[in-house]
Amino acid sequence: MPTQEQLNREAKVYIGTLRNTIRVLWRDCCKEDGIDPESKFVVFSDSNKYVPFYNNAMKQYLEACAQYEAGGHVGLHIEGGKAIR
Repeated sequence: MPTQEQLNREAKVYIGTLRNTIRVLWRDCCKEDGIDPESKFVVFSDSNKYVPFYNNAMKQYLEACAQYEAGGHVGLHIEGGKAIR
C-alpha cells in the first residue's frame, strides 16, 4: 500500500501533467480562432474543435486540485468527486 507521501507525489505529478495539457490546449484553441494566447479574456467560436478537449482537461484539473487540497482537512472525505462528511 502506498504511503501518504507517495500519494502526494503522484497527485502533484498528475496535477502538473493536467496543467501542461491545459496550456497546450489553450494555445491550440487560440490558434484555431486567431486569438493571441496571452489574452486575458477570450470567446472561442462554436466551431473550434479544441474547446471540448480544453473544457474536459480544465474540469479534470479543477477536480484534482480540489481533491488534493481537501486531503488535508480533517473529517472531509472525497467520494466520486463530491465531499462526504
